[in-house]
Amino acid sequence: MPQHRTALLRWISDDRISSAYEHYVLEDSNRCIALWQPAGTVGRIALGERGGPRGRNMVPDGWNGSYVERIWTGDGVLRVHIPGQPWSTWRWFTADGWTQHSYVNLESPWLRTPIGFDTADWILDVIAEPDGSHTLKDEDELAWAGETGKFDAERLAEVEAARQGAIDAVDAHSFPFDADWDAWGPLPSAPLPLAHEWESHPLP
Repeated sequence: MPQHRTALLRWISDDRISSAYEHYVLEDSNRCIALWQPAGTVGRIALGERGGPRGRNMVPDGWNGSYVERIWTGDGVLRVHIPGQPWSTWRWFTADGWTQHSYVNLESPWLRTPIGFDTADWILDVIAEPDGSHTLKDEDELAWAGETGKFDAERLAEVEAARQGAIDAVDAHSFPFDADWDAWGPLPSAPLPLAHEWESHPLP
């Protein structure tokens, strides 16, 4: 199995790290950045008051200043990001192979750091099926973010533009929806520890 370097993917929200996990780097090129997170990888998530329709999102000023260890359970996930795009495309590798659907996570374009990449989740997601159809996920959570001021009008407009762009990419069956995901294999299976500098590196 080839040796892969690793990179820390940090999710930034409200001027803090909301979560951080180490990943194997399967590709880092002008075409895309492909990061693989195997089951058992150790990360950190922020603790504090959460709200919204399913209680998953930190309320404005809800962080209590601490983090808790979180182990990535279930199937490993491969995240593919095209530099500059406001989303990444995820697929999970199960006992039966790759999931048939693609999970399009709307987010800020990834910023490269000395330890990996930083991005910010934009809550809304697009579920893309193999036949080209798609559905939206977490529209109610996005509405809550707007109502509470977690997302301002400018951010909501960015999310809407990203939603349309992602749907256009799904409709066009463009990369990585037309990719051979097996070409990124073989997939490393060893879980990754969290890089010690996950919290000390400055935020963007």
